[in-house]
Amino acid sequence: MQLAAVAGKLVHEVRKLIDEEIIIIDHAGMIIASTDGSRIGSFHEGAIHAFNNREKLIINKQDERSWKGVKAGINLPIFFNQEAVCVIGITGDPKHVSPYAELLKKMTEMFIQESYHIEQAESQSRLMEFFVFEWHQLQTFNEHFLQKAKLLGIDVHADRIITLGEFKTEEIIEPHVWRTLQIFIRQQHPNDIAVRWGRNRFVILSMADFIGSKDQQYKKLSKLQKKLEENSGYKVCAGVSSRASGSAFRPAFFKAERSLKIASSSSGIIFDEDLKLEVLLDEVTAETRQEYLSRTIQELLPNEELLKTLTMYFACDLSLKETARALHIHINTLHYRLKRIEDLTRLNPRKPADLVTMYLALSVLDKHTN
Repeated sequence: MQLAAVAGKLVHEVRKLIDEEIIIIDHAGMIIASTDGSRIGSFHEGAIHAFNNREKLIINKQDERSWKGVKAGINLPIFFNQEAVCVIGITGDPKHVSPYAELLKKMTEMFIQESYHIEQAESQSRLMEFFVFEWHQLQTFNEHFLQKAKLLGIDVHADRIITLGEFKTEEIIEPHVWRTLQIFIRQQHPNDIAVRWGRNRFVILSMADFIGSKDQQYKKLSKLQKKLEENSGYKVCAGVSSRASGSAFRPAFFKAERSLKIASSSSGIIFDEDLKLEVLLDEVTAETRQEYLSRTIQELLPNEELLKTLTMYFACDLSLKETARALHIHINTLHYRLKRIEDLTRLNPRKPADLVTMYLALSVLDKHTN
C-alpha cells in the first residue's frame, strides 16, 4: 500500500471535519502528510516514541524544547492488521484537542483499511484485464494460458455471451463507476467477468447457461446502463454478441463490437442476432460505399429536401398519404418531389428493384456519414 498517497487523501478528508492542524508520520519519523505543507518532509521525534511504544503520546508546550520537530498536541499510533503502520498527530493544546483524538484514530484506521481493500480490488481488476486481453488475442488455448485461468478460477471453456459497452465521453471514468460495474456483474453470477477495455469501454463475459432469455438479458443490461449513467453522468451504449464457446472469444467479440457501432448512434443496447442489413454493410469498405453512392443517389446529396423526402418515404413504408402527412406537404407536392428524385437518380421510387437500390444507398449513406 502506498502510505504517502493514502495519507495525503486522509488529511484532505479529515480537514473537512476537524478544523485543526493534522500530521501523519511514517515509521522513520518523517512527516508524510500535513494540513501545513511546510512541515512535510521534516523529522518528528515524538512520533518515533509513539510508534515504538505503540501508545498515545501527549506533547505539552514545555516538551517542544526537548523533542525535535514537535508541536504541542497528541500523537497516536495507527494500526493495520495489528501492526503499527504510522502515527497521526493533532496539533494544539492537549486539553482542547483530546476529544478529537480517539475519533481521529478510528477514522484513520478505517480509512487505511478501506484504502487497502480498494487497492487490492484494483490490483485484481488489472490482473483480470490483462488476462481477458490475452484471451482476446489467442487463436487457440495454450498450456500457459490454461494454467493462468485455473489460478484465477476462470472457466475458459464455458459458453459465454460478450457485451462490449461504451461511455459516450473521452473523459477518464472515475474509479467508483468501475466498482459499480464490478458489483453489479458479480451479483448476476459469480463466474461472470467484467473488465475495463481502454479509456471509456468495458467488456462483460456472461455465463451463457445462466443469463436467461434475451428479454431478461435486455432488462439486466438496461438496469446496468441506468446505474452507470447515474454514477458517471455520461450516456452508455452496448453491443451484445450471440452465444459462443470460450475458445471463440475473438469472433464473438467482433460481433459485440459490430453491434456497438450501431448502438453508438442511439445510445442504446443492440444484439448482434438482430442485425440484418448491417451485417452486410459492415463488410463493405469506405471506398466501395463511396462508389455505390456515386452510382445511385449522388445527385440527391446537395438537395436536403429531396433526401429527407426519400428517407421519410421509406420510413412510412412507401405510403404516399403517410409520407405527405409526416412532411406536412400536399400529396401533389410529394408526387412532384418523387418525380424529381427519379429524374436526378434515374431510379423509379415505384419500381421494386429501384426501391431496393435506393434503400441500400440510404443505408450506405447513413453508415458512411457515421
